Amino acid sequence: NSGGGKITFGIILTLWFASGGMNSMMSTLNGAYSVREGRSYVKVRLIALALTVAVSFLVLSALGIVLAGGFVAEMVGLRFHMAAITVWVWRAMQWPVALLFMVMSFSLIYYFGPDLHEQRWYFITPGSLFGVLVWLAASFAFRGYLHFFNTYSRTYGSLGAVMILLVWFYVTGLAFLIGGEINAQVEHAAAERGHPEAKAEGQKAA
Repeated sequence: NSGGGKITFGIILTLWFASGGMNSMMSTLNGAYSVREGRSYVKVRLIALALTVAVSFLVLSALGIVLAGGFVAEMVGLRFHMAAITVWVWRAMQWPVALLFMVMSFSLIYYFGPDLHEQRWYFITPGSLFGVLVWLAASFAFRGYLHFFNTYSRTYGSLGAVMILLVWFYVTGLAFLIGGEINAQVEHAAAERGHPEAKAEGQKAA
């Protein structure tokens, strides 16, 4: 019976706190490159909010594809009397699509997150590749836990699912940060070897 105003307020408040987490991730990426934040507070919060919305959509879509994609494919197949074909196509496509969403998430954060100038868009970097592998390992472990040890709801009730999801988000965030550190070290090493487009430690522009 709640009005639309409460729902809107809840969504705005959730995005604000979630963008605070993204803001912390941006600060950590600045630390990985040893640069100080020079953008205004408003600009940083707007970037953090935009990244939160975009990355949340991509990550949750990837999670939904991995965890519930097969069930949805079976339902659609039964609805249109193409169960075998639909499930086969989905099994062949679910992981490439999920990986595409995750790689896009990593690329967005690494491009817009740190306060660096003369940034170049790279769809795949050493850090994003390693981070996606960490995300894959965590997702497989998460899926295996749900399949074989799905007893947390009896112990924690409805909060169990939230706790597991928060742990998965924590691991996902850790994968982003580790990948960012790897990218920073690779770029610093390239700058020391004289690469013209690479930035040395503490430099915002090449």
